[in-house]
Amino acid sequence: MMGKSIRVLWQYIQDLKIKNKLVLIFFFLMIVPLFGFTYLAYKQAAQVIEENTVYAAKQSFEQAASSLASKVNSASTISDYIILDEEATRVFGRNGASYEIPMQLKDSSYLLRLFQYLLRNEDIHLIRLFVPDEFIYAGDGQLIYSMESIRDDSWYEQLLNSNARVLLSPTTTHYTEKTGNVTEDKVLSVLRLVKNPNDYSKNMGVLSVDILLSDVLNIIDKAANITDTGMIYIENSRGQIIQSTASLEQINLWKVPNLATEQENMWQKTTVKGKGAIVGYKTIEGTDWRMVSIIPITDILSASSRQRNVLILIMIVMAAVAYVLAYVSSVSSTKRIYRLISKMRKVQNGELSVITQKFGRDEIGELAESYNFMIKKIEKLIDEQFKTGQEMKNAELKWAQAELKALQSQINPHFLYNTLDSINWMAIKHNCTDIESLISSLSNFYKLSLRKGQDIVKIDDEIQHVQTYVEIQNYRFDNSIKLVLNIKDILSYQIPKITLQPLVENSIMHGIQMKPDRSGTITISGKLEAGLILLCIEDNGIGMMEDALMSMFQQQSKDDWRGFGVHNINERLKLYFGAEYGLSYTSVSGIGTKVEIRIPPVIG
Repeated sequence: MMGKSIRVLWQYIQDLKIKNKLVLIFFFLMIVPLFGFTYLAYKQAAQVIEENTVYAAKQSFEQAASSLASKVNSASTISDYIILDEEATRVFGRNGASYEIPMQLKDSSYLLRLFQYLLRNEDIHLIRLFVPDEFIYAGDGQLIYSMESIRDDSWYEQLLNSNARVLLSPTTTHYTEKTGNVTEDKVLSVLRLVKNPNDYSKNMGVLSVDILLSDVLNIIDKAANITDTGMIYIENSRGQIIQSTASLEQINLWKVPNLATEQENMWQKTTVKGKGAIVGYKTIEGTDWRMVSIIPITDILSASSRQRNVLILIMIVMAAVAYVLAYVSSVSSTKRIYRLISKMRKVQNGELSVITQKFGRDEIGELAESYNFMIKKIEKLIDEQFKTGQEMKNAELKWAQAELKALQSQINPHFLYNTLDSINWMAIKHNCTDIESLISSLSNFYKLSLRKGQDIVKIDDEIQHVQTYVEIQNYRFDNSIKLVLNIKDILSYQIPKITLQPLVENSIMHGIQMKPDRSGTITISGKLEAGLILLCIEDNGIGMMEDALMSMFQQQSKDDWRGFGVHNINERLKLYFGAEYGLSYTSVSGIGTKVEIRIPPVIG
């Protein structure tokens, strides 16, 4: 039964389109391993996050405990320094009955100087000395206070009943500044009884070296910030909370019971009132305090959850990309196959066309190349048959072209020059000087026009061409045309040949010859200005109307030489030098016309 099911499934897969097969293969080869990788990565990441969180918490916790111990030890050391100071010891041994006022003032002044010097320690907030009321400096109100002000404080009774050298307890300071303002601060005080050095059974006062509780809170708060809801609190041997980073209500929810029986300096997973947590303990050196750190398991799980969500998002994106790539790849492959099939069907209908699209270099690409080779071979055979049928017609065409070239050779430039030269000698022979001069000018004109087939000539050659042309026209019009040249240092630059002569011809035929007296002046000026060669042809003919000026550059029929010539010259200039160069016309009816040629400076 199972074998039959496998055969049916295999047959179904074989019958699938190639596109669907490729998508299916891509899916199983990429998506399934991706799911497995994501799961393993999440488990590994969760373990690493837990280890790193606990490690960072331990480091911060140990550093906070060390900093707090350092502050307490600093305060205790300063307390010892005061008690052991030789001059302070003499002060503490004074007898009240024989304690004269000048001496009391002197002693209080020394103690204040000593306290101010020791307050330069950054760990210490305040030093307070409480002395019997019988001393006159008991009411100093700055650093020395009366014993009566602390007799009702609970910590004072604890100090009297304590056998320890010092007592560490939270207290409240009432400090009178030099400005007269009274400052009240919550402090952690290192307290000790000041004994009479002459009789240790007598208490001469109480010494308090104070640390700001806010400084203590800052220390443990930095250590607690490793996690979102983690907390640290400090309690003494009686279970009294000294300082904490959370509210008392939150501390009571998480406070570890039977703390005194727990192992010292230990980190472990435990359950606190039904909630999982990682708890660490540390005894503050030199005190009866213990610092406790509580990291709820939910904090670690939330970090792992964020990592899990990131991994799931990455997996979804990668799965989507994998599916899109599989789909695009399969569509690309099958699309090329369908395109090849379509081309082959067109061949069956007699339409021969190669595949121009890129097919790649895979097996499908090789099929496309073979198809193109076959089509090109067929087209080549057809072309060869067609060319064979055209050979006779091509032979007749070549014969006709040969006859045309033979005819053209009879009227080449050499033939024209030789004929003009013969006419010139005949004019000399018969002493016809006018005909001789005209023939010489005409010969020069055509020599300058042809210039051995050159398309680009010097401006100097163009000027000579124009001068020859005007000479010939003056034979015709009885020297009625005057040519004025004003060219500056540009004769060696190049210009397309036969550029100036058609424009001068327009000035003569359509400008000056249209005047009543048929005489006038043509001025040709030229200069190099701002990186451009500017050539100007100006006449004093009849000028043009605005509508005629507007149509100058329109290509008209060849019969209308004026517009046709201007259009061709303008187009030639743009073709040689660029669209920004060419001709520009200005004209005033009845006064004359001016055409400006703009070309770049090109040296031949």
